[in-house]
Amino acid sequence: MGVSSTVQRAITVVLVGIAAVMVIGELLGQPFLLGYIATGSMEPTLGVGDGFVAMPPLLAGEIDSGDVVTFEAQSIDGGGPTTHRVIDQTAQGYITQGDANSFTDQDAGEPPVTDAQIYAVVLQVDGEVVALPSIGHAALFVQSGFGSVIGLLGLDSGARVGAATTGFGVVLITVTLLYGFVTDDAKRPTSRSTRRDGVISGRLVVIGLVVMLSLPVLTGMVLPSGMTTTNLLSADPSVADGQGRVPAGETEELSVSVENEGVVPKVVIVEPVGDGIDIDTQQLTLETGERASVTMRVDVPVETGPFARSYTEHHYFHVLPLPVIGLLAAIHPYLPMITIAVLSTTPVVAVYAVVVGIRPITMRSTQR
Repeated sequence: MGVSSTVQRAITVVLVGIAAVMVIGELLGQPFLLGYIATGSMEPTLGVGDGFVAMPPLLAGEIDSGDVVTFEAQSIDGGGPTTHRVIDQTAQGYITQGDANSFTDQDAGEPPVTDAQIYAVVLQVDGEVVALPSIGHAALFVQSGFGSVIGLLGLDSGARVGAATTGFGVVLITVTLLYGFVTDDAKRPTSRSTRRDGVISGRLVVIGLVVMLSLPVLTGMVLPSGMTTTNLLSADPSVADGQGRVPAGETEELSVSVENEGVVPKVVIVEPVGDGIDIDTQQLTLETGERASVTMRVDVPVETGPFARSYTEHHYFHVLPLPVIGLLAAIHPYLPMITIAVLSTTPVVAVYAVVVGIRPITMRSTQR
């Protein structure tokens, strides 16, 4: 293999890896190692389509003023992941602002951002954000393209995300499997080689099949999962009315609803995030269309004013025993999802192995 061919292959592996990481981030609804900017609120630091390195808060350490963070917004653009700079910190949380904005997010109605809402901290070197120019344009293009196509079919938003991630996964797998035929050396080697060009490993085909079939199943569990933040107002007991205003310095009980809107029975694990919240029921088994109520106890700050409490829901198809799901979830919340998604491909892969066999596939050239 020549030097140029090796460089080409290395570049392609890197590009496919970046695309795969960004797809995972889209699937999980938060940046995973890499993120990108979809609006102009962080210009000129980060422009539309620019990427950034997303560090988990645990690795980034204590968050200070000047840090750029990605957090789950409650009101900005209707809520969702937002990447803005921390400019101050209060007892209720962080004050954030886009570099291109003349006002803080809190002036616009966003509650102070808590640690529980922060997904990632943007990598900075010597106080400067490490920007990856334009790598987000590809993700935006794919997201827009698949969204338009699925929209024409009249499917809902969940189906759009599932189709987009699955479709993008198919593209990535296809590129990976056919790469060798696109970048073959122009010249044949003058010496005999034991390497066979134009051959796809049978194991690679099986891996690609597993990944492609797992994505829709994984999407069905990831989409309804995530963190929910409840915004409340600590008020004087004489004016607390239970409609978002709760007595300062007391413990308030709130009820939240958890529902299985799918067609497969689910196990839902509900857990508190951060301090000041405790949840009674943490593991629920829900049949199709079933709904359950979960009671959470919230410690209300003594200081009056807005505050937030957060909890997470993780949804798992009930195809594994409950103790197994609980054990895997204790290691990492997404581990049961990955395990269930991979196991769901077993029947198809078994049929493929019996009918086709796990053997190399040879692509024959028609050129003379």
